[in-house]
Amino acid sequence: MPEAVAYSCCASAAPSLRHNHLSLSLQEKRIMSVTSTYTFLQGFFNGLFTVHNTAQAADQPFSRTFPNSSTMVLHRPNGEMLVDLGTLINTNENVGLVSKRLMSAGGAMTSELRVQGVQWASVPYFMQSPAAHMPMDMLTKVNFDFHIETPFGCTDVDGTISVFLFLFIDAQKHLQVRVDGTWLHVDGGGFCHAPAFNALKAAMPGVRQQVADLLPGLMAVTKNLKFNNLYYMPGNGFKAAGIAAQNASVDTAIGLISA
Repeated sequence: MPEAVAYSCCASAAPSLRHNHLSLSLQEKRIMSVTSTYTFLQGFFNGLFTVHNTAQAADQPFSRTFPNSSTMVLHRPNGEMLVDLGTLINTNENVGLVSKRLMSAGGAMTSELRVQGVQWASVPYFMQSPAAHMPMDMLTKVNFDFHIETPFGCTDVDGTISVFLFLFIDAQKHLQVRVDGTWLHVDGGGFCHAPAFNALKAAMPGVRQQVADLLPGLMAVTKNLKFNNLYYMPGNGFKAAGIAAQNASVDTAIGLISA
């Protein structure tokens, strides 16, 4: 039977972030103001979506509307600072670091590091502490699939590990990030399910910390900057005029408006 367990939830203190060499996809877009219309084909910030960008002749302040349940419209000003979280996190170096943590449980990664925006009410451990965030607050889910080979007579174990990050602007108008919680989903294993599951639970603190260590580049670049607004966009934050189709389940971006 499938098994899913929330390993931890809603941390109140920011993790210790060590420096490593990250390629930061951070762009300050001052070319034009655009109106971006996102149409979600498989659910809000989930799966395939299209974005239609219309260039505006004059700059416009940021605003966000939801004409219907499958559409989000963002008015994005010239001064938007765009951060593609997927490109920042899903690097070969980072995949290798997370893989090493997983090896302690006898597992192997079978996917890249996926990055997805998720509303708090849709986070799997939401019911453990519903008031930890506002229902419409967005969190960043970093997740990946794994596989564990088991002894003869047992089916192999497959599953997904998800680490949820909370990005926010503090009272001093600086961007902050913390690990909010983790979620482990395990499938298969037969008679070997329990030992494999316990080994994965024991490895979770290391995986959690490794994901936390992926973000020092973002914090270093923005630590001396002040912002009034932070908002999520599915995909890589594509801003050129025109239409594009992307997958919101593997990449997400944030926009920052300077104070």
